[in-house]
Amino acid sequence: MDIEIHKAEIASRIFLKWEYTQNDGLRKTKVKASADAPIHEDLVDAFQGLVPHFVLITEMKKKSDVAKAIDLKSLPEALISKYKVTGVQIDDNKGDISYTITGYKILNTGKVVSFPTPKIRVSEAEDTRYEFIDKLTEQIEFVKEEVLEYMDGKEAVRTQETMDFGDDFDPQSDEVEQKEFEETAA
Repeated sequence: MDIEIHKAEIASRIFLKWEYTQNDGLRKTKVKASADAPIHEDLVDAFQGLVPHFVLITEMKKKSDVAKAIDLKSLPEALISKYKVTGVQIDDNKGDISYTITGYKILNTGKVVSFPTPKIRVSEAEDTRYEFIDKLTEQIEFVKEEVLEYMDGKEAVRTQETMDFGDDFDPQSDEVEQKEFEETAA
């Protein structure tokens, strides 16, 4: 069975929505899915690896400020604190592949503005093609791999909130104190 991811989007900061085609040889099935399992940190990192591309493609920063982050695969604090990537769409029109990245910028006011990049065509002419198309394709493949792993059960550890009352907490003594308080108040 062959699965091809077409779209992946982080929802509510910890969940995933995705679209894919499943080909079992006899038929293709298009599926839109979402899950209530929190996404693993590796998937978050895969999306964040798209931040330098998102920033360059949308002309938020100069190439000289961002190109090093693409080559070193490390994000400077200025990018991490201001930009987030929340989704990617992969379109395949008879072999003509294009990508659209969705993300947001955190403004100085603390407000957020969300927007997609224009479509970036992989097969575009070399003189007009996105300069880092190979690195972008590599990072999108990494996102797709992590989505497949999420589909196979790789998720963040679910935590159940606990309340720490300390070592000397005795719930029955609190009930006695509450009862005494109610009696004296009456």
